[in-house]
Amino acid sequence: MDFSSFLLIFSILLISGVIAYLGDILGRRIGKRRLSVWKLRPRYTAVLMSIVTGILIAAVTLTLLSLASEDVRTALFGMAELRERLEELNLEVIERNVELAAARREVENYQQLIGELEQRERDLQVSSVALEEQVGSLSTEVRELRSQRDELREDIQLFQVELTRLRTAIMAIRQGEILFRDDEEILRAIAPQAMAEREAEEFLVSLIRRADELAVLAGAGRDVDTQRSIFVLEDNFTQALEWMTGAASEHVVRLVASINVLKGEPVISRFLVDENRLIFSDGEVVMERTLNLEEGKTNVELLMGELLQDLNTLGVRRGILPQQGRVGVISAANLSETTRALEGMSGEVVLQAVALGDVYTAGPLRLRLHIRD
Repeated sequence: MDFSSFLLIFSILLISGVIAYLGDILGRRIGKRRLSVWKLRPRYTAVLMSIVTGILIAAVTLTLLSLASEDVRTALFGMAELRERLEELNLEVIERNVELAAARREVENYQQLIGELEQRERDLQVSSVALEEQVGSLSTEVRELRSQRDELREDIQLFQVELTRLRTAIMAIRQGEILFRDDEEILRAIAPQAMAEREAEEFLVSLIRRADELAVLAGAGRDVDTQRSIFVLEDNFTQALEWMTGAASEHVVRLVASINVLKGEPVISRFLVDENRLIFSDGEVVMERTLNLEEGKTNVELLMGELLQDLNTLGVRRGILPQQGRVGVISAANLSETTRALEGMSGEVVLQAVALGDVYTAGPLRLRLHIRD
């Protein structure tokens, strides 16, 4: 409360006191003089003066308050307007409360939406991490696939070269220009037992030199740089050397072609080493067969051809190494003599193939045909 308010209250009290005092004096004088207003009795006139005095006090008070304060004037003379304004304000408050509630609901919805968006953002971050890992994995796979692609391209190039070589080989086969076929034997030799490593190496080198001469004579070409016609892979040479060094028995060493070799090309070859063990002893019956002959009707030459084929098959099965596709060797004289003898016989005849000398892995299987009595 400021100074002006205190001054207003003090003024009202002072004026009210003065009016009351004057009214009291006026009332006493009226009473003493027994004055009458509006033909009232003096007693009632004094009462009237007191009432008028109170009214004046209230009027002065209200007048001063009205003059001093706009709020008092508004309270005294603008109450209806205030009520209308208050009702309008209450309605506006209600509307604002409704709008506030709607705004709160909207805020709640936005907060919920923000929560969903934050959760989605977290999910997207997790997905982003997973995608980054997947991208890294796919990048690794892409690098591997590119590496595989490069390897496949190299393989394709090699296959194309091989295909070209095979086509050339096929054309050469058609034209009869194959010099050595795959696994075809170039030469063979018997390696003695218990050779030292250096002796075994010199033995293999000597075979390569001899094979080189044979290959050139047969029509093989020489390499431009080394002027050699026979090539042996280093691993195969080392393996053969290990087998032969300090061996407890003789071995058959063969040098064979590793691939089909065209005429005029160098020969890619490899060593094959086999133990030279005893297969058949001298005089041993290698095969015995009972023949049913009809004089003049049996084709003896056909029977002899089948017998020789069976002997070759038996020799290979027992471990004899073939030479030029053959194992068994029978002299032409013995074969002719036996054929003529069988042509003059009939009934059951027992034919034996007997080994001529000891037969080893290196072969050949030398035989003599004998008709058992």
